[in-house]
Amino acid sequence: MGENVDDLDALLAGIVAHPHETVRWLVLADWLSDHDQAERAELVHFHRELVRTATEPDEHPERAEWHARVVRLIDSGVPVCVPRLQIPLPRGVTFEGVFIPPGSFRMGWVGNDDEMPLHEVTISDGFYLGICPVTRLVWHAVMGEGQRPEWDAPLPQTNVSHGAAQRFCTRFHAETGWFARLPTEAEWEYACRAGTTTAYHWGDDPQPHRFQCGTPPYRPSGLGDAVDVGTYPPNPWGLFDCHGNVAEWCQDVYAANCYTHWPATDPVCLVGDTDREMRVCRGGAWNRAPERCTATRRGSYPPDSEYDTLGFRVVVETTPPGRTQ
Repeated sequence: MGENVDDLDALLAGIVAHPHETVRWLVLADWLSDHDQAERAELVHFHRELVRTATEPDEHPERAEWHARVVRLIDSGVPVCVPRLQIPLPRGVTFEGVFIPPGSFRMGWVGNDDEMPLHEVTISDGFYLGICPVTRLVWHAVMGEGQRPEWDAPLPQTNVSHGAAQRFCTRFHAETGWFARLPTEAEWEYACRAGTTTAYHWGDDPQPHRFQCGTPPYRPSGLGDAVDVGTYPPNPWGLFDCHGNVAEWCQDVYAANCYTHWPATDPVCLVGDTDREMRVCRGGAWNRAPERCTATRRGSYPPDSEYDTLGFRVVVETTPPGRTQ
């Protein structure tokens, strides 16, 4: 590879610069092991095995053991080791994203007509994705509105239409020089799954201590709203709140026939792309039943919808300001 591998930051930067060289993740795991971070190295190793075998899970029965070990490591507080992006925003606020590398996965779910057919999808290039839905603090820092004390709480920004979310992305670029956009539906599911093939990134059991959704015991008594982002453990790529809390806008127009039996690369459904078409949202919300907050569940709203259950997170392109691909 040629780079000096004595520095963790250099290793992570190399993964972003050369996203298709998967051996770099193995080098990262070795580096962590050599520097007394054995559990973190184990987390990187087993997570990469899940990602590597995501399109052929039935051929690797050992995946269940790998998955269980990844979940246990994260639950025990072992920090996820992935490239991160921190972008200064006005008023001393920081946007944080994590790098989602390219790869392939099986999109959809068997048994729900709206999520079928199960089909292979390839995400051809890496991207940064916000570690959580855009918070009130980040929203108001970017959009230039006056700050209020209650906005200091790390709650997701809600009551944002699809168009307003896109205007946020335009303003984000104007403020920072970084290009931001809504994720495609395929990018969102790929990032949420993080190499897993279960209903949730931790498994098939909803488990009330892992997310905020709409029925007891998943929503504690008296807690009838979104909760602070990061309240629950992240997925193996370090993303919080992929399940429940608030639903998240995607780029795509909602259409059942956007799913096909054939493999697809970087799919996005923009059939009849107008301001009146229903738009996809993902992840469920704090008022939804657990089965409506899975990695594959597809929701939709008119693009002008503004609800206290609906927010968004953004993709940030990997090219730094002032550079070209």
